[in-house]
Amino acid sequence: MSKDNRVAEILKAARSLLRERGAEAFLTSELAERCGISEGTIYKYFASRRDLLIQVAEEWFEEFLEDEHPHDRELPFRERLLQVIRKNLTIIRSEPSLTRFLLSDLRADPAYRSMRIYQQNRQVAKGISQILEDGLRDGAVRADIQIRTVRNMIQGCIEYQVWSYLRGEGDISIEHSAQGITDIVVRGIAVEADKPSELAPVVRRLEAIADRLSGLGA
Repeated sequence: MSKDNRVAEILKAARSLLRERGAEAFLTSELAERCGISEGTIYKYFASRRDLLIQVAEEWFEEFLEDEHPHDRELPFRERLLQVIRKNLTIIRSEPSLTRFLLSDLRADPAYRSMRIYQQNRQVAKGISQILEDGLRDGAVRADIQIRTVRNMIQGCIEYQVWSYLRGEGDISIEHSAQGITDIVVRGIAVEADKPSELAPVVRRLEAIADRLSGLGA
């Protein structure tokens, strides 16, 4: 088997094992048995167990980015925002173990910003920012909003919404969650919803979430 095929086989089996066991119980010895190779062969292609898991996460992110279709700019602002939030929730729901590894382990790594997955995550964030910028340009979004802050709010809401699911405390409703997050964000930033006296408490809560997440490299 060629090197590329062997690496692809190991990554595929590792992803399957990670889904079943989670990162904490992931053993390269079990992975080697599933692949029909020695454990030493795995370390011929991967520097460490952690390096292997990081590459699995990077491959997952790459699939997400490749599958992301261009957003239809003819759609209303709210619909575009809903689509991207729904897509993020769907990806997380499909890979809970990988998501836990990313959020709990990689995000806390001092070397996170030097990793390829950090750049991949920035691409995802850039997609959200682009929708907000288009809304601002088209007059659908208030002129006084800060794009980065609102983007962090959206990503923070998505992460907070899925944590109980990631802990194994039941399923999540993608559509209900996506609609809820979209509604609260749009009400706070849309031109037609510019009512500070009514929205101030909501905005303050979202800003607090954004502040807590500002150090995560999103």
